[in-house]
Amino acid sequence: MTLAVILVVLVIYLFLRNIRATLIPSLSVPLSLIGTFAVMYLANFSLNNLSLMALTIATGFVVDDAIVMIENIARYIEQGEPPLQAALKGAGQIGFTIISLTVSLIAVLIRYCSCRTWWDGCFANSR
Repeated sequence: MTLAVILVVLVIYLFLRNIRATLIPSLSVPLSLIGTFAVMYLANFSLNNLSLMALTIATGFVVDDAIVMIENIARYIEQGEPPLQAALKGAGQIGFTIISLTVSLIAVLIRYCSCRTWWDGCFANSR
């Protein structure tokens, strides 16, 4: 798991080429994983292949949303806006889009929560 987080941060840095912009996703990934493990512990969930797949997808959501937000804010900073105004303007502009993308992906993948195995989830309607 640690190696995956390190690789994610490295790839983000290679694409963004900015330490400050890389800091946001590099902090959000471990914090979201720690929060997820805490909820899993409190809900008495086990760590199996299905939960690892869900963690991988969720980590991708967090990184993708963070990168989209950072790029939009950076665009406003490059246009000459002060950083605080750029952050408020950029987050206000695409905040709803990020929320709607995340909710739609959750709606598509929520059916796997009630499955015993991944196989059952994929082929439940074909039987």
